[in-house]
Amino acid sequence: MRIEVLSIFLMFQVVVSLKHNDLIIAVGDTLELLSDGKTFQTLTLDSYNASKLSALAYDPVAKKLFFSDTRHRHGHIFSVDLNDEFYHPVVDIAEKKDNETVGSLTYDPVDKTLLWMDGFNRSIRRVKIEHETFHAEEKGDVEILHSFDDAKKPSGLICDPCTRMLYWTNVHESHPTIERSFINGSHPKVIIANDMFRPMTLDLDVPEQKLYWAQSLRNGSFNIERSFVNGTGREEIYRDVGQIIISLAVGGDYVYWGDYTQKKLWSLRKDGSSSSPLTLGTFRNPPTSIVLRHQPLDCSLLEQSQTGKLIAHQSATITIACLTITSLLIIGVVAIFMLRIWTFRSGRKLLVSDKDEDTFPFQDFDNGRDSYSRKMTQ
Repeated sequence: MRIEVLSIFLMFQVVVSLKHNDLIIAVGDTLELLSDGKTFQTLTLDSYNASKLSALAYDPVAKKLFFSDTRHRHGHIFSVDLNDEFYHPVVDIAEKKDNETVGSLTYDPVDKTLLWMDGFNRSIRRVKIEHETFHAEEKGDVEILHSFDDAKKPSGLICDPCTRMLYWTNVHESHPTIERSFINGSHPKVIIANDMFRPMTLDLDVPEQKLYWAQSLRNGSFNIERSFVNGTGREEIYRDVGQIIISLAVGGDYVYWGDYTQKKLWSLRKDGSSSSPLTLGTFRNPPTSIVLRHQPLDCSLLEQSQTGKLIAHQSATITIACLTITSLLIIGVVAIFMLRIWTFRSGRKLLVSDKDEDTFPFQDFDNGRDSYSRKMTQ
């Protein structure tokens, strides 16, 4: 009875400790704010009429949201200040050309640089936000960081401000991959290439240093996977049918995604304690992008965490080595002890055998009796 009560208490503690993050969701021509997975609020944009929002990025230091509007005449990337609860002025960040697209956005608060994936032109572009009212023109201010060949189809994009890395998905027709480079564009590398089909979107769990991605599979199914940032430790955390995931975000306790088919926002516990996802909302249009409205990252904590994990790994390695050496010593001592016992027993058997061979009591007795009889006769 006590064990059952304790188990229920522990399960309750786990449920209570899990917490939803505050989210910003792009849905059609509106921006929705979701607090703790329960309360929705539409973000009113001052002096701006949105048409079709496609990508979001968040600056936790300045509390500024970057978004892309695919149907706007002049600009395609904008920003809105979220410091004020009621007043949200919109600033035009980057002008667009006729054939340019913004499939995904990510922001580096260290260098104050905005990066995006141009899927149509197969390139990753960036621009440095120099001040609050910055306005960039594609001709001079925007830099092409990566250009891909015609076979590749880049899609999702995310940066890590702490490790200075950049990650993206490549929806190649025959060889889809997940790739990365340094945030300055140097040392590009494929980190995952096996058993991939259509990895459309991805996000990064910075504290845990894990990548999360979603992909559509054959026969109408889909899955969500994760791995360490170097591609190792890959595992599937959810698989189902009937959805097309077009947006993905990772929080402290949950992973969130937007479904194009059912036009829903879903959440799933990262620790695997829930077997099925939870529906957070249903919309008129699919949730095309999701970002967390989080606090600024403390990269020193990440370094301490990684150092602690390294020390723990080294300690575990040393412990295993010590246990192995101790076990070998014990085995050696036991082997020597058994060998001595075997040698001692063999020696005793050998000693008894020698005594039996050298002693002939009956023969001596007979010889003695014969000698005594000869003396009496004489």
